[in-house]
Amino acid sequence: MNALDPENPPTRLALLATISDLHNEPVSYDLKSLQSIITELAPDLLCAEITREMWEGEDLSQAALEVREALAPVVAATDVVLVPIAPNGHRFADFAPDSGWRRGMVRAFDRMLQWGQRKANTPEAVNGMWFESFCHPLCWMTEWSWTADKREAWDEQNKMIADNIIRAVRRDSGRRVLVAVQCQRIHILVPMLKKYGDELEIVDYWNL
Repeated sequence: MNALDPENPPTRLALLATISDLHNEPVSYDLKSLQSIITELAPDLLCAEITREMWEGEDLSQAALEVREALAPVVAATDVVLVPIAPNGHRFADFAPDSGWRRGMVRAFDRMLQWGQRKANTPEAVNGMWFESFCHPLCWMTEWSWTADKREAWDEQNKMIADNIIRAVRRDSGRRVLVAVQCQRIHILVPMLKKYGDELEIVDYWNL
């Protein structure tokens, strides 16, 4: 596909960073705000951090808060099609060491990240350049604090998520695709997806 070919336009894709349980706190980027973003954008496809087994089995009990309380209700009430892209149910916090000095460092970095998320407050700020410049180095340091096998598992999971996104794009090219994932994944997924620049155009979510 040629991105400049008007007869075969590339897929427009935006990544929407989510903030896990903080969506349930008194911040502007709460669950209601997340719902409003998806409803107003009305993407053709909504790639979500949930496994196919959970989604097709209609069992959201183990799904992330934002999927369970924001994404799923919007999909149920609109024509938006949800595409599950998680190969398993592991989230960023699940890769942290159980004990020792590494655990202490991860907890300190996590407190810093949540402080930054609360200060960012709005969806535009959380998905903006300034928060990215704060979040991404902090996430990198957190990942460095994990054990080697945890880092390998995290990297492999993100690679599989990127592969699932590309498969969704190729099944229905030329669509508007919104990818809602934890903010900690953004700095990993963007470079992976940019390799497919002839098939998709990555834009800010507000330009989708």
